[in-house]
Amino acid sequence: MTTTLTIRLPMTLAREFKARTKAAKTSPTAVLRRAASDYVREKKRSGSKLNAIQEHIDAHAGSWDGYCSGEQLLRKTRP
Repeated sequence: MTTTLTIRLPMTLAREFKARTKAAKTSPTAVLRRAASDYVREKKRSGSKLNAIQEHIDAHAGSWDGYCSGEQLLRKTRP
């Protein structure tokens, strides 16, 4: 599900934005979507302080080198 947003930009900024996205072979929508996603993700992390357990999980996420795959581990630990 998506929502359409309308923004107002000064004419010169809008022209330069369109020209730069065209030169980069992308669309203004893709650039704005990525920027909004980065902005929201940054605010979530800076707005809430992680406790020690959450910091440990973030530091080691995706680095499982155990004796079984992640899928097998989930089967063993979940009903």
